[in-house]
Amino acid sequence: MTAARREVREYVERSSPGATLEPLAGDASTRRFFRVRPRSGPTRVLMDYGRAFEGETDDVVAGRIFAAAGLPVARTFDVCGAAGCLLQEDLGDRTLERELRRGAGADAWALLAAAVRLAAAIAVRGSPELARSPRANGPALDAARFRFEMDYYLEHYARGLRGHTSVPAELRPRLHELAERAAESPRRVLCHRDFHSRNLLLRDDRALVMVDVQDARWGPDSYDLASLLYDAYSDLDEASIGPLLALYLEETGERSRDAFALRFDIVACQRMLKALGTFGSLRSSAGAARYLEGVPRTLARLRRLLPSREETRPLFALLADAGLLDPLG
Repeated sequence: MTAARREVREYVERSSPGATLEPLAGDASTRRFFRVRPRSGPTRVLMDYGRAFEGETDDVVAGRIFAAAGLPVARTFDVCGAAGCLLQEDLGDRTLERELRRGAGADAWALLAAAVRLAAAIAVRGSPELARSPRANGPALDAARFRFEMDYYLEHYARGLRGHTSVPAELRPRLHELAERAAESPRRVLCHRDFHSRNLLLRDDRALVMVDVQDARWGPDSYDLASLLYDAYSDLDEASIGPLLALYLEETGERSRDAFALRFDIVACQRMLKALGTFGSLRSSAGAARYLEGVPRTLARLRRLLPSREETRPLFALLADAGLLDPLG
């Protein structure tokens, strides 16, 4: 148990004497994760925030919203603010990412279809619960947020990872234009915000369960679907995107396919650029390779998607001319 903070070790010893702690792979946040193995009974996952806190964390608040909507999330069993941690259900290590890499054909399609249905359920069933919660007036995936993410892309990907100390003067305004277009949506819906294959785990019956829900908030109606179908961590056959998009429209009752498809493509472009900024910011962190492996896949998709729409072709030309869509050297 030496890898954990003293306060965490003491909390585990009090709550489950003799239990052991095993470090788990984390996410892009500052939180740390451990598997708690008691002397008897089921294992649990401990989430360590690194410091004491008061009140409820975003993980607990957002988890309650999803649970109230009947959406599958890890259960929280205990919260210890003094130790800066909480104890959650252990969902195991079978991520959708791993299953998609191992499987193919009908099984992979069934899992992707289940994930699309879940994305639709978040929007349809989760949005009323978010509207009723104190988080309804919290942060949103809006134009201001998306503009910030485009600036983050310039700082951490263009300059940080690619070493471009200067970029065309027109690039930032074009990126901000993309941000504003991405925020346009006929309705705001609850978004998981990081709805991708590493944050979807499989139970023994292969039902999907969400983790990393703390950033859930209002956002465009295509956001979670774009996160899933342009996931940097999985190789999705692009021929599957149309049928999966059609499934989402059917599940949500959206009738304007062409308008939705345009919103979806624009949001996907914005989100992939944002992801590159995140990958760039993690380049010197522990476990950076786990994230940087998504860069080539993301660049290849941007090279295909950006020029496919009249609305994003000018941005594509600027990025291409600046060498920002070239493969990493």
